Amino acid sequence: PSFYDAVDPVDFEGFLMTQLNNLDLDLAQELGDFPEDDLDVVFTPKECRTLQPSMPEDGVELDSHVKDCVQTYIREWLIVNRKNQGNSDTCSLKNKGSRKDFHKTLQKQTFESETLDSGDATFQQAGGSQHVQALPEEASRSTLACSEPELRSLQPDPRLEHLLRHVSTEEFERLNEEARRTNRHPELLALYPSVDEEDAVEIRPVPDRPKEHLGNRILVKLQTLKFDIEIEPLFACIALYDIKERKKISENFHCDLNSDSLRGLLRSHTPSIDLSTQARSAVFSVTYPSSDIYLVIKIEKVLQQGEIGDCAEPYMVLKESEAGKTKEKIEKLKAQAESFCQRLGKYRMPFAWIPISLTNFFNLSTLEREVQEAEGLNGKGSSSDKKATLLQARRLSERSFNSEDNYPASSFKTISLTLGTFFKQEGDRLSDEDLFKFLADFKRSSSLQRRIKTLPGTLKVEISPAPENIGYCLTPELLPVKPFSENRNRPHKEILEFPIREVYVPHTIYRNLLYVYPQRLNFANRLTSARNITIKIQLMCGEDPSCAMPVIFGKSSGPEFVQEIYTAITYHNKSPDFYEEVKIKLPAKLTEKHHLLFTFYHISCQPKQGASVETLLGYSWLPVLLNDRLQTGHYSLPVALDKLPLHYSIHSPEKIPSQTPPIKWVEGHKGVFIVEVQAVSSVHTQDNHLEKFFTLCHSLESQVTFPIRVMDQKITEASLEHELKLSIICLNSSRLEPLVLFLHLVLDKLFQLAVQPMVIAGQTANFSQFAFESVVAIVNSLHNSKELSKDQHGRNCLLASYVYYVFRLPDPQREMVKPGGGSSTISTESRYYTFGRTSAVSVGNKLLQSRVISCSNPDITVTQAATDEEAKNIMSSKPVDHSSSRMSYYVEGTNDISGLCASTRPSSKKHFHEELALQMVVSTGMVRESVFKYAWFFFELLIKSMAQYVHNTEKQDNPRRSRFSDRFKDDITTIVSVITSEIAALVVKPPKESEQAEKINISLAFFLYDLLSLMDRGFVFNLIKHYCNQLSNKLNSLSTLISMRLEFLRILCSHEHYLNLNLFFMTSASAPASPSPSLSSQNSSSCSSFQDQKITGMFDLSAEYRQQHFLTGLLFTELAAALDADSEGISKVQRKAVSAILSLLSSHDLDPRCSKKEAKIKIAALSLPLVATGLLLKFQWDISNLVSDIRSGKGRTGNPEEEQESASAINQNVALAIAGSQFNIRNSGIPLVSL
Repeated sequence: PSFYDAVDPVDFEGFLMTQLNNLDLDLAQELGDFPEDDLDVVFTPKECRTLQPSMPEDGVELDSHVKDCVQTYIREWLIVNRKNQGNSDTCSLKNKGSRKDFHKTLQKQTFESETLDSGDATFQQAGGSQHVQALPEEASRSTLACSEPELRSLQPDPRLEHLLRHVSTEEFERLNEEARRTNRHPELLALYPSVDEEDAVEIRPVPDRPKEHLGNRILVKLQTLKFDIEIEPLFACIALYDIKERKKISENFHCDLNSDSLRGLLRSHTPSIDLSTQARSAVFSVTYPSSDIYLVIKIEKVLQQGEIGDCAEPYMVLKESEAGKTKEKIEKLKAQAESFCQRLGKYRMPFAWIPISLTNFFNLSTLEREVQEAEGLNGKGSSSDKKATLLQARRLSERSFNSEDNYPASSFKTISLTLGTFFKQEGDRLSDEDLFKFLADFKRSSSLQRRIKTLPGTLKVEISPAPENIGYCLTPELLPVKPFSENRNRPHKEILEFPIREVYVPHTIYRNLLYVYPQRLNFANRLTSARNITIKIQLMCGEDPSCAMPVIFGKSSGPEFVQEIYTAITYHNKSPDFYEEVKIKLPAKLTEKHHLLFTFYHISCQPKQGASVETLLGYSWLPVLLNDRLQTGHYSLPVALDKLPLHYSIHSPEKIPSQTPPIKWVEGHKGVFIVEVQAVSSVHTQDNHLEKFFTLCHSLESQVTFPIRVMDQKITEASLEHELKLSIICLNSSRLEPLVLFLHLVLDKLFQLAVQPMVIAGQTANFSQFAFESVVAIVNSLHNSKELSKDQHGRNCLLASYVYYVFRLPDPQREMVKPGGGSSTISTESRYYTFGRTSAVSVGNKLLQSRVISCSNPDITVTQAATDEEAKNIMSSKPVDHSSSRMSYYVEGTNDISGLCASTRPSSKKHFHEELALQMVVSTGMVRESVFKYAWFFFELLIKSMAQYVHNTEKQDNPRRSRFSDRFKDDITTIVSVITSEIAALVVKPPKESEQAEKINISLAFFLYDLLSLMDRGFVFNLIKHYCNQLSNKLNSLSTLISMRLEFLRILCSHEHYLNLNLFFMTSASAPASPSPSLSSQNSSSCSSFQDQKITGMFDLSAEYRQQHFLTGLLFTELAAALDADSEGISKVQRKAVSAILSLLSSHDLDPRCSKKEAKIKIAALSLPLVATGLLLKFQWDISNLVSDIRSGKGRTGNPEEEQESASAINQNVALAIAGSQFNIRNSGIPLVSL
């Protein structure tokens, strides 16, 4: 239809300024223009779980990468807020879902008809306690007969004095009007049932804040550990194992349940006992619960002479309660134990173990259901539904496998166990592989008890869901967790989880832990009597014995940190297996001198006069860093028999150069010692691509000596630019988990490179295009991963969270190029180069042509002087002609710094929003497709960077027209135009592409929605107009066109300043033409009253109305087109149109700014064209059907028979005539007289 084309909007900024002077002052302040403080950039402190944030040790000069990591983890969130964004109904829905809960705030009204029942009906007066019962006639007679004496004794009812008094008609009407107003709800339209949340496309969920991943937390309390005889101290070590994945899924928790008397036997070996080592309860985390998880408790004892079986024999046959010879044996055993404790108290030996299945703790039926739901929400289930509902999105953001996999607490059951049987450890079967075999047998049957000897004893343990706030708890780094009470005797300890699968949650805290697992030693071919073998493990910062660092976490009942740890000893075994876990707090600054030192000893159990307990067997070591990268993995190390030579630590033992005299090795330098090293670090990436990228970036930021070594590659200064570009391109080849873990830092670095050129080897290098394309590739990878969650608009939750909380404009760098003389001075601390746009590198003719295409006048020639003048004027906030600046970023020519300094003045670096818009415009090929597909991310980046730019440059008080350059506006126009064309091309394709078009359409709507709060609103209105007309010209299907435009406009009309944007205070209701006719006057003389053109103008959806009230006019136009259309599938579109209008009108009801009577009158006048176009009756009819469907739970199917049935209920022309539309009546061919 001709009226369907969007009209030219008014010059909003100029029109508003001229009209506000004539507006009532109070109304102008609230609903005239946007508030002066509408935009607010807020720095919000991060929520820290601990009393103090986790930080590196003091007094150490940190590397640039470590500094960046720590700064990222402790830096405040930067959030852009808008003052009234939470006032409207739609915004409340975004935050709280208030429409759904609105009915809870209403006063309950009870009517007699609702309370009457066929047998025994009662109605209760509102606010009173009187009841009237309707009884059967016979029962009532008998009741009256029996109660007549009582009735006579009752007091009479109060007399109604005014019952027979004459009341005038006017007074009667007045009293009735007052009665009608009693208990009337002011929010009339808000009383309608809320629309389907799936249709509420204007709801843009606020992403969850990035936080530390904790998984499902389980509190394990060890209460009692006893055997039938108590002769020596015993020590418990607890960990979780998943037998299906054959993986240890937690670190060890060491616990001491000995009595004070038994603990006193080791006093000489434990000079100090820190409180943190006395914990008897631990909080374990399980991200992926299953029936295959076992809690394994290993029991160790002090080393003594004899096999494990010999040491365990007394525990099998003796009991404390027996008298006679048994008591004498026990006393003798106690004396032997005391002797061993005094002499060998710092050495341990394996003793017993006991498994506990967590199947009874996890409610597996609930878990399976939760997992299935989560998989469906993560894209692993059916994809037939076109959209995820808001409920699904909320569930997904609250609990998904990628962010915070916490199942509800109701899924777990508290269990208290008392176990009476322990399994004896087998000296030749101590490895984790042997343990998994035992656990598998234990799960299948009870045959394990027949094959392994058992020990009678008592273990009491309680397993329960961990409360959200546990008082007096310590993190894995031993930091106190809030709330922390000093009054408790023993703290709780959080135990670090090793998830069986990847957990895609970015790092938010500083953590730098190393775990060393010695596994096997083979001295079988050695002729010496090395049989009771232990390994002393140390972290050294040099080769002198005094360089052992106190960074190893201690076990139970001892110091928090120690310099060395000894492995448990298997008696008389030359090839022992080890199960030790050595937990190390890595220093923040590591050098080539740091290494793990393994010293092998034979321990003499029998005392010999003058002989040492320890006999040295050999050494091995492992450098912590290899080519400046942390070493992790499995290693098979040779063992040296002699004292290690000088400078041994800078080489690996396998590749150490020949020495004089030569080193003697066990079995000729073969790898006889197997050890595994794993790291849990938010500093070390453990990924080659990320490691190279960060290393090269930091080589630009600090003074380095070339060549630099990156892994096994030497990079000179001349090749640095090429290698950095390669590393940027290869970032997307990183493994997904480390990429996500360091996502915030990676994106920050790329955005820094995008806007900050650098000086490398005397040449200026620009990485903008490479950085942008790398960001696009990362965004594409994250969206395509099925492991990562998305919201209902298809936004990746990790990226949405980054933009909302983390992203901020790259830090400005000081200028380092001095103009004049053709010389340059480069800072020793940084290679960042800040210069004017004319000094960037050339990117080739094709890119330049693409850049020029986005100009409104591509034939204009570019001059360097004009460009420099334009940059100068922008920074001084003066008006300037931008017509000749379209190629100011990229100019072919020399990159020599001296030449540039002679011809151009260094100025401030490029603005991020301008550079990002430029890259979006000039992108090509697959990069361009991904930019359009995931446009929401780049749009939200643009909006936040623009908001920060306005805030930082104090341009919020400047006129909106001068906030941003014309060049930037041209780029925005180009982006909107190209994306609109992309939407039109995709929406007519198969369902997958059409669904993508809908998401892009929603992203574009939100982008313009946000621009209305930042830019010239007239400029944004023109973008909206071009979008509407461009889409109309490209789409042939009317239902598809209306549907796309409706969703687009519904988002725009949900703006918190919707009324301001529509100049609602300029409605005709404010003109002195005529008051609004009453209902009675409309009924009596509707035809005559509409002859007055001034009054008629109030009701027309005229071009002037649509121009002045731009968004309202567009929305009413869509409603008119939807209700007048008669095409296939239009029923669903009509419901969508009615729903949009209902949502809009409801938002006015719930907005406190609209509570004044003057505002309500003007808002009502804004909606008068609904009546004029004959929409009101149709709207009432459709909204009745909509509400009926909502209440009944039914929806229209779009069946033509249903549409015909609903359409035949009322004649359209008659409805239009009744509504009083002259235009529609004239075109309908029905004369007024015939009505």
